[in-house]
Amino acid sequence: MKTRRAAGGLLPALLAMVVLSGCAPEGTASTGAAEAFHRAVAGSDMTAACALLQPHTREETARSSDDGSCASQLKKAQFPDPGKLLRTEQYGQDAFVQFENDAVFLAVSGGGWKVTAAGCKPNGEDAPYTCEVGGN
Repeated sequence: MKTRRAAGGLLPALLAMVVLSGCAPEGTASTGAAEAFHRAVAGSDMTAACALLQPHTREETARSSDDGSCASQLKKAQFPDPGKLLRTEQYGQDAFVQFENDAVFLAVSGGGWKVTAAGCKPNGEDAPYTCEVGGN
């Protein structure tokens, strides 16, 4: 598991922007990307799940595996069933999608929304989330 830390206070600033900007409506492209990631994982299509990761996250995930493969590392991860969608928050080119049992962070990359961290659970103020993938 990895801990998602705010670099230079970035997360508090982003959370403040979320409060000011409000929640994006359900059905946004970022929500769709988070849901597609969970569908791919649930269907054991780790190649598709890796394709939905932001390039840096995909490379980091592959480096974390024994064989250098993103797909094999995702197979080892303990992703919860996400449960019901609770909310989507978009701020600029970043987004946060919260499900009942998971939180997914995304960013615009290559013209679409890509997952930067998933399998995330609240962890406290110093490191707000612990994530199965991404989060550095």
